[in-house]
Amino acid sequence: MSRQRKVLEAQLAPQQQRAAQLIVNNEWAELLNEDGKKKTAQELADEIGIARSTFFEWKAQEAFAAYVNYLTERQLDAMRSEVYVQLMRAIRGGANGIPSVKALDLYMRRYGLLTDRTVVEDTRNVIEERRKTDDEIRNEIAELDDMLNGKHAG
Repeated sequence: MSRQRKVLEAQLAPQQQRAAQLIVNNEWAELLNEDGKKKTAQELADEIGIARSTFFEWKAQEAFAAYVNYLTERQLDAMRSEVYVQLMRAIRGGANGIPSVKALDLYMRRYGLLTDRTVVEDTRNVIEERRKTDDEIRNEIAELDDMLNGKHAG
């Protein structure tokens, strides 16, 4: 048993742990059960042996939710091989015989064979700044002084 699981389970009563497991199994019921039916909150509460209100109180608790999320992640991990099988079917063309470019892209990225490349260019120094001479600066200052004193008619 993983350290993370031990830490999470230590925060919950055995009945809460069972409730979390039932919740996760119920969420996956559509995919994993032949009938694909999910139980209601009342049915789950009855199975656990608690009031429906207690069931919802537990679901709102941070430690309980963290444990449910942990169990859900483990369920996803268990499905990884099925995901890879579907990915390979898509790469090979599936039912229509046409390979999926997106599936190929995902495969290449997954194994680090294709990466996004971003090029950033610094264009600040591309335009060469022309330095002004002392005389040009003096002339500009004189023009500004004239404008401030009302001597320049725009």
